[in-house]
Amino acid sequence: MSAAGTDSTFGTRTFIVNLKTSLRGLLMLCMAVMAGCGSCQGSGIPDCPSGMEGTNGCECRTGSASCDAGLQCRSGTCVPCGAEGSGCCVTGATTSCSGTLVCVMEADGEICRNCGDVGEACCNSSGSQVCNAGGTCVGGTCQSVAELTCDPNGTTFSVGIQDKNLCALRVVELRAANAANALMCATGSGMLGADDSVFETPNSPIIDYELCVTTAGGGRQTTSVRAFDDFGAMRCATWTRCGDTGCTLITWGACR
Repeated sequence: MSAAGTDSTFGTRTFIVNLKTSLRGLLMLCMAVMAGCGSCQGSGIPDCPSGMEGTNGCECRTGSASCDAGLQCRSGTCVPCGAEGSGCCVTGATTSCSGTLVCVMEADGEICRNCGDVGEACCNSSGSQVCNAGGTCVGGTCQSVAELTCDPNGTTFSVGIQDKNLCALRVVELRAANAANALMCATGSGMLGADDSVFETPNSPIIDYELCVTTAGGGRQTTSVRAFDDFGAMRCATWTRCGDTGCTLITWGACR
């Protein structure tokens, strides 16, 4: 009776010891597996082992060269840039795209688009339709300013374009028989926006005016406007620099 009991107790103790040993071994195995995975947690991004920061699809580096060439850091991840529909590549303070693509501002940021050159669609940037240098947007397509002419054998005139507040927007060149025809040509070419108009004196340059504006709420402040003459500068300042309450005084030059 006592011998049988001793054998049973010994067997039970042996089983418990073996179980603890097995559990200890399993725990050590799990710890070893977790320790081995430490290196694959480096970037925090799947399939990006430690040391791959700055490459396509991986974490951005913390230094100045956050991503490899042709990549751009967005939301902490390096993604391709410069292609059609991709973000613009940023180098220092400049943005660029591949080939002839143009970097335009859209709702999601600066995006590379195939637009803006003569013969291409106008670029929709910040709510405006724009073209590259030498082109102007006519009916949604960029046309050569040099080809917008009333008289191929006429004289070249520079015509100023201003907005409804008489603030200067740009100057375009075209050929016409005389100054009056140049103004008519610019007006009928389709290059004007809905509220734009031509300045009445061709070959007038855009002038940067410095003014001192005084408002009831903001006091005296120095500002600048671009216009083709003094009257336009004063009109531009009155409607764009004086706020809802208007200016009590506008004088030429900086506030002193």
